[in-house]
Amino acid sequence: MSPRRTNVAAKLAEFDRLPNDAIVDDPVAAALLGISEDTLKRRNPVPRRQVSDRRGGRRVGDLRALSRGEAAA
Repeated sequence: MSPRRTNVAAKLAEFDRLPNDAIVDDPVAAALLGISEDTLKRRNPVPRRQVSDRRGGRRVGDLRALSRGEAAA
């Protein structure tokens, strides 16, 4: 298993313990939603949040709301 996949798997394993305001990167968000990173960027079902100039991701609370069938904020 590649280091990137191992990292995504580890983050998915701890997802339930993350607070709603935590930010996960796009590979984790895409894996959680069962879509590719390209589809995540193209459809943008959950708004991307910028953490810094070079880092961004998706808010855990928004991903949870989407998985429950609610609209993302």
